[in-house]
Amino acid sequence: MKFGKIFRHTVETRMPQWSDHCINYKALKQAIKQGTHRAEDAAREFTLLLDQHVEVVNNFYMERIEEGVIILHALHHHGEKVRSGNGKPEHRTACQRSLVSIHFQLLLLQNYVALNFTGITKILKKFEKRFEIPIRNDYIGAIVELPFYRCDALGDLVEETERQFNALATLGGTPDIPPADAAQAEQAAAAARAAMPPPGTLPATVPTLQPQQTGVYAPSCEMPPPPPRPPSCVGMQGKAGRERSSDAFVNKVSCN
Repeated sequence: MKFGKIFRHTVETRMPQWSDHCINYKALKQAIKQGTHRAEDAAREFTLLLDQHVEVVNNFYMERIEEGVIILHALHHHGEKVRSGNGKPEHRTACQRSLVSIHFQLLLLQNYVALNFTGITKILKKFEKRFEIPIRNDYIGAIVELPFYRCDALGDLVEETERQFNALATLGGTPDIPPADAAQAEQAAAAARAAMPPPGTLPATVPTLQPQQTGVYAPSCEMPPPPPRPPSCVGMQGKAGRERSSDAFVNKVSCN
């Protein structure tokens, strides 16, 4: 199966809610076919077009990271209250379910990054074949510092989510995620991993996220809705101002 079909099928079946935020691989492919300018002009116009698609992916990634930081920061404070004995049992369950949902979405976000980056490298390869101009290495070298490529914040958020979930799970008794949900969670994890492009096509900087324990994935094989709002007792209001540094995002997670 050609990559274009794989790309479209993966987006439609694994992350349909995010389809408007992926590169338009078909449109980029058509732009290459329709290019009739001199090779140098074609390269300039194509990279300008590709820049627009990359910007969409990078902006979407940063927005999802920002959401994750805000939610995890709120859940951190809520979890502290639960662990101190001031929270009700249902608060622990609500917190765990929120962590389950956001952890799964972070895993899907990793797949989103890998899929779009693979699409970028594939389309650059097609351009090189059509116009015989080697632009791929230079273009990739120009985007390596973008947050979506580096993926540093994403790996840190996954680790923070697992840390918070495990901290709640050690309070005594069994985790409040029902066994049926845990079984569905394993299916969801498998579905998410199936969305990954073939080995060898990912950038070296994209972290490999593996499940750490049963029940830490959202109980759904479809893309889950946005993570539940933190319980009202958290008192988190509004959105923080957007920051362009992924390091700043990560630092917010652990602040008290």
